[in-house]
Amino acid sequence: MQKLVQQRMKMLETLPKILGPVSVKISDVHTGAWRYRRPVIIDDTCIHCGICAEYCPCGVIEKQSDKMVINYTYCKGCGICTVECPKKAIDFVLEADCEKEGM
Repeated sequence: MQKLVQQRMKMLETLPKILGPVSVKISDVHTGAWRYRRPVIIDDTCIHCGICAEYCPCGVIEKQSDKMVINYTYCKGCGICTVECPKKAIDFVLEADCEKEGM
């Protein structure tokens, strides 16, 4: 019985490596006009670790060259990236303010 438990535990340990990150690209589901807030990356604070991209449930954050980029066409504005960022380099801004400032 102990051997079976050890085998199962070993299988569970390798599961995250098999599954990869939580995010999956969803390229056919647009945000629409209902998003209330949008995440905005503070470039001076961001360390480009990619944790925000790992936790994004829509897979809309990616590293491009030397910065992280959010695809707002598909971002749902859930705010998970703002919570998970270890440097708090993602601000959660009102959508209306972004439109005023041309973001």
